[in-house]
Amino acid sequence: MSPLPYLLSEVVTGHLSEVVAELPSDIVADVVLRALHLGAPICNISVVCRFWHSIVTRNLAEVLILEDSARWQAPLLLEKGNMVSVLRRALKHHKLDVAHDLVSMPGSLQDSEEALVVVLENGHADLARCLLDAPQYAAHADFRNGGALMLAARGGHIEVVRMLLDAPQNSAHADCRDGLALMEAARYGHTEVLRLLLDAPHHAAHADCFDGHALVVAARGGHGEVVRLLLDAPQHAPRADCFNGEALVAAAKGGHVEVVRVLLDARKHAAHADCRGGKALVAAAKGGHVKVMRLLLDAPHHAAHTDCFDGVALMEAAKGGHAKVVRLLLNAPQHAAHPMLTAGMERLFSKNMKVATLR
Repeated sequence: MSPLPYLLSEVVTGHLSEVVAELPSDIVADVVLRALHLGAPICNISVVCRFWHSIVTRNLAEVLILEDSARWQAPLLLEKGNMVSVLRRALKHHKLDVAHDLVSMPGSLQDSEEALVVVLENGHADLARCLLDAPQYAAHADFRNGGALMLAARGGHIEVVRMLLDAPQNSAHADCRDGLALMEAARYGHTEVLRLLLDAPHHAAHADCFDGHALVVAARGGHGEVVRLLLDAPQHAPRADCFNGEALVAAAKGGHVEVVRVLLDARKHAAHADCRGGKALVAAAKGGHVKVMRLLLDAPHHAAHTDCFDGVALMEAAKGGHAKVVRLLLNAPQHAAHPMLTAGMERLFSKNMKVATLR
């Protein structure tokens, strides 16, 4: 005879049997779910949890959260040292009331710090504040060598970043992990976070961290204000032509006109429009970015050549069917691309070859 009906009746009536300890966790979780549907008193379910704690981390935690019963179980779940795993499930199912209860009573410093990473990964700045301000077991702001700061910077959580940097004890360093927090803020265009990291009174981040790679990722994302802020840093400013013009190539590829202009007009170490033999022009031509191409071709110094790489820019523009780009390349006053490309290249863009007759 299956023990399921018997166990269900025992849960509902408030009686227990040692048979519970011999059942697989999925069966016990199913029993509790059925008991909830039948209106079993929550205290009796708590007894089952205490009787067999090994199911709390997975099956039963999931059941309680989905059934909106986890708020009453928060102390029990914390007793078993499963705060972080249950918190993940609560956030997964968007049960923010459960999450608030859990972060307000961390069971240990380790719980608090691991939970801080979880809530920041999920973009919940308010929960992060609770963990940093917890009266007991407050999370250390420099946890995992600034891992929390990096996540807060990535999400653009300005107040959390400020709290981590200004913590009275164990404050995070703005330049932790060689400036990874700055890199994340630059990548996602979080200008105000970037300012906090660069202006930190102690251990300020360097604008040229990773040899200027923060500038490259900001240019790739088209974050003009971030690019200006990095280039104008009073100390440790990156070069606009870092990595032989990689930032310019990235901006040209994305069609980010304003970023291209800023890089070409930089006061010091301005990017060269013909960097890497004209790779920026080819990238712009491939994407059909006419305005970017005009900036590159009209640069007063080191202007790009329309026939760079033996006409690859023209080939890419024709392949993509970008008629305006093809016209621009063929009608350039100097170094105009030749419409007769080498044999074998025509078939790469033969379907769009009609644009080459626009000259």
